[in-house]
Amino acid sequence: MQEKLVSLSGRNLMVPPGLSLKPIINASIPVSVGDPDPYARTVEEIAHAEFRLEYSETSGRYEIASFGIDRRRVPIEITGALWRTIRVHETIRDAIGLALPAWTYPITMLRAVRSNPNNEIDFYTDDLSDEDGLLLAALIYRIGQISNEKPALAVAEALGLKQRTATNWIQRARTAGYMDSVVHEKDLRRIASIIEPKVSFLATPEEAEAIVARHREATRKARETNGDRRSV
Repeated sequence: MQEKLVSLSGRNLMVPPGLSLKPIINASIPVSVGDPDPYARTVEEIAHAEFRLEYSETSGRYEIASFGIDRRRVPIEITGALWRTIRVHETIRDAIGLALPAWTYPITMLRAVRSNPNNEIDFYTDDLSDEDGLLLAALIYRIGQISNEKPALAVAEALGLKQRTATNWIQRARTAGYMDSVVHEKDLRRIASIIEPKVSFLATPEEAEAIVARHREATRKARETNGDRRSV
């Protein structure tokens, strides 16, 4: 039986623009620790980051309350040098993505799909009304905030917008009140249902582990490509 990657607890919190969150996330996420033979092991046997995240209403995001590495069946020692290779914030973002309400999967997958140049996606912001586009931008921005990311960049990448255009959308969403009101869950679910067929090949919770792996690989390749460009 596959191990559960995240478990949630606490009383539900509703945050703008209409996102229900659990205040505590306990997670066990597979991580790379230089395993000499990773393909010989099951997901349960490879190294895991085990941590607890707590939502802070003061900072408006999940904060790391505890974080550790369990090597499990991997024959490697947890040393300071190994710790420096662990992408802590990338790992906790994976957990937060898995902890979001299931209806948000099509929306969170927009960014994951667009980050891989080999993927084609049949969704454009023109598919939505202006109001729905702004509401969608507000939700993506908020998810970026709670995940301790650059939320404006998250909006640009998820919606395929230039940074200046994304910033404009965010300002308009704020003016419309979407950044402060928590009453838009019904409309957000409707928007998610419009997007879902466009990303259905990635959009089920059961495929969460594969989504995490593909997103990480796309991010790694993007970093390598950007490094190559900088060196020219």
